[in-house]
Amino acid sequence: MSWSPRARPRLILGALSVAGFSYAISQTMLIPALPAVEGAFSATPSEATMLMTAFWVSGAVTAGIFGRLGDMFGKRLIILLLVGLFSLGALVCAVAPTLLVMIGGRVLMGCGVGLFPLAYALIRDAFPPQRVTSSIALLAGLVAGGAAVGQSIGGLVADHLGFRSIFWVALAFGLISLVALVAFVPESPIRTGGRVDASGAALLAVGIATPLIAVAEAPTWGWGTPRTIALLLIGGLVLALFVRLELRTREPLIDIPTLLLPRVRLTNAATLFVGFGFFGFSAILSQFFQEPTSTGYGPGANATQAGLYLVPGLLVFAVASPLAGVLSNRVGAVITFRLGIVVCTAGVAAMTISHSHPFELYLWPAVMYLGTGATFGAMPTIVLQSVPADKSGQSSGINMIIRTTGSAVGVQLAAMLITMSVGRSGMPTEAGYTAAFALATGAGVAALALALAIPRQLTPAAEPAPVRLAPSAGTAPPR
Repeated sequence: MSWSPRARPRLILGALSVAGFSYAISQTMLIPALPAVEGAFSATPSEATMLMTAFWVSGAVTAGIFGRLGDMFGKRLIILLLVGLFSLGALVCAVAPTLLVMIGGRVLMGCGVGLFPLAYALIRDAFPPQRVTSSIALLAGLVAGGAAVGQSIGGLVADHLGFRSIFWVALAFGLISLVALVAFVPESPIRTGGRVDASGAALLAVGIATPLIAVAEAPTWGWGTPRTIALLLIGGLVLALFVRLELRTREPLIDIPTLLLPRVRLTNAATLFVGFGFFGFSAILSQFFQEPTSTGYGPGANATQAGLYLVPGLLVFAVASPLAGVLSNRVGAVITFRLGIVVCTAGVAAMTISHSHPFELYLWPAVMYLGTGATFGAMPTIVLQSVPADKSGQSSGINMIIRTTGSAVGVQLAAMLITMSVGRSGMPTEAGYTAAFALATGAGVAALALALAIPRQLTPAAEPAPVRLAPSAGTAPPR
């Protein structure tokens, strides 16, 4: 199935959005249900948290690899493979007899993150130019919006239907996505061909996985323990070896010079802090809302009620995300990216300063999500505007890896600050949450500083020349 005059961008975007939403809600839907998982498998909190760690590490490791494979063999083909792996993983988790088997299922589900960079690249390849920016912004917004939805309804689903129902929901979304993708999404006309850089893929996987595992387990192992330090060092050395290998490989997995283009490297650097700050902030909100009133600061909500605090933010996000694409078309993706970071950081900073009144618990997260739509929508647009078309999948994949890595680190450091504040009562103190919110605010400031350095216009030397395969007879991109 190839692009033809009958291809309908709205149906294509709808199918991609269903697939993206399936993954996005699965990022966080399980978080409120982790205590139920602990009880079902007699697991410790650290063991149950491996379900989240496995998901994020898997996504970070595979996004760049599948992005390159999409450039080589077809983006639609690899998207179908990823949604299939995601659905299989959801089924494994739904029927898993042990926690270890469920962790394996989460590894498969985590591979689904790779569909986002491939979907962005597919849209860039063949959508009419006037629809590209707004379509990417809408799809990218699902990363954050779906995560917020998952966190807000996860407790409700787990409380009334059991935690396994979370995976049945994910499976249903995955199967619907597969049908829609097969029916409505043609293959991209742009492919690079070439061979698979197996050595590069292996080095990239090890280089990303080892430090992320160290960060995820550091709260249990200790940040200064030999195995934590060893994994961090191994990861750094392997990534350095990966870069050296890629620079010498004729057909590399990742084109390093492309990643060093000013707009690409600065956007990726800012993306790291965006993931670090804003996802770290979001991940601890549910826990904060459920702190008992006896602490003197906690609202005392249950898992279902905690999700209700995010509803205003979701409503704002539903409006803000489509508008982000319109804004990018009018003032540019870089300006939109900067404005989004400013608004997000303002919401997080306000939560740091004051979070004692009920209306603030609704308002400040809503402000944060207002900016998130613009921020996440603009990130892939900047990258795709800056790279050749035949490197769009791998470049978007690296951007997703960096965002996922920042998110995983931010969540763990925020959790560490809260854990370190536990007093004699056995409950975290308000100072611990304030420190975690302040850390997220600092990450937002760092992201803004980097975003301000991103060139608004491409220089002639950096202007990417689109690379297209000649379409087969009788085919053309959709109008």
